[in-house]
Amino acid sequence: MRKFLSLAVMCSMALPVMAFAQPEATKVEEDEEMGVGMEEMAAEEPTTPALDEMPESPKVAADDVGEPEEGSSFRDNIDWMVMGSAFYRIGGYIGDGVIAGEYNSIEYPYTSYNGFGLNFVGGDFQYTGEKFAIRLDLRWGTGAVRLTPQIDATAADDTGALLRNPVKQGYISWIPTDKVTIDFGFFDTIFGGEVVDEWNNANYTRGALYFLRQPFNHLGIRSAFAFNDTVGFTLMLTNGGVLGGTLIDGNETPTVGWQLSLANDDVGFFFGGQHGAGNPNDNKNWENFFDWVLTASAGVFTLIANGDYQLIPTAAQDPTSTITGGAFAYGHSLQLIFDASDEISIGLRGEHLSGNEDYRNNSGQPFLATATATLRYKPVEYLVLSLEYRGEFTSAANRIYYSRAALDPTTGELGDADKRANHAAILGFSAFIGN
Repeated sequence: MRKFLSLAVMCSMALPVMAFAQPEATKVEEDEEMGVGMEEMAAEEPTTPALDEMPESPKVAADDVGEPEEGSSFRDNIDWMVMGSAFYRIGGYIGDGVIAGEYNSIEYPYTSYNGFGLNFVGGDFQYTGEKFAIRLDLRWGTGAVRLTPQIDATAADDTGALLRNPVKQGYISWIPTDKVTIDFGFFDTIFGGEVVDEWNNANYTRGALYFLRQPFNHLGIRSAFAFNDTVGFTLMLTNGGVLGGTLIDGNETPTVGWQLSLANDDVGFFFGGQHGAGNPNDNKNWENFFDWVLTASAGVFTLIANGDYQLIPTAAQDPTSTITGGAFAYGHSLQLIFDASDEISIGLRGEHLSGNEDYRNNSGQPFLATATATLRYKPVEYLVLSLEYRGEFTSAANRIYYSRAALDPTTGELGDADKRANHAAILGFSAFIGN
């Protein structure tokens, strides 16, 4: 929102009555059922958390605190999942593709090499009591290093290295009433139309919109209201800029995030934003990020549409720039899922990303479009096999991909990018089990 509204919202966070909690809007995992508190609490009337009362998110939040059961034991209060995800890729970003860092520094969709790879291995743990919960999600693998914060190890070992911690989520929750939940710590973002665990998405690889236009996670306070079965509201006060919580210190000005959700069994609409200073030690040049998601289901078909818009003051993006005014980046995604049977499904995704002249001149990122088709097969419960084609396309004037001819066989150095399209195929293996 606008700066004065953001400041008003920040002030309201200090009041307990404003501590609302909602399902993670579009970027989280599956709903999980939790048990009640200790055995001595078994006779008490359980509180239904606000997240359980709110409209179901298009991302289906894995960290949604479920409804406790009366008379449950300590073990019944524990929810867990163990998972692994591996792949084989050909035609990706090395040799016949974009070199990591040339277009973006995070090497989407998972890795910077072809052949076999391990995206994720890890697990989720959550305990829910009568009025509180605690959650810890851990991930390792080539995908995990792109989704978790970096730690400057210079002071620890004098190597100057940047280490990655394996914590995907880690937070505690207070559940004061059945309409309010408050999370304190490090949690997945509420924005976007795709989640980390790929078996909950239309496709195996996540899109360019996910990696280039959206935050992954946040460090701070998240709260939400469950007004009724169809209306909810989430409010966050976090570190970092509008694109997430990778900065965990040096933030003199917090970032304000919010999301309104409207949903029934068949249609859902989620609209929200992030607002914060352009630099961690600055209270000026506020950036603004807006996100919307529309979901609709009809029988065997599911549609997910997502749009993102970022307004960046030029001074915040590049203080040395001679361009006046601000930069504007945007992107859109459309996903379609067709469940042919209980074992077979087809997922389609189309995307386009671009921005105004200020954004392109400062970032060096031109127009980008992607097209992805995924055939999924579930031979047994908890195992998903994926066969996927992914194509990426840019304008003829802004070639960003490299053919094998661009690599000097003698020196090993790259020449100029000479392709405007890149094609890749991936075979994915995903397994998960939990209660």
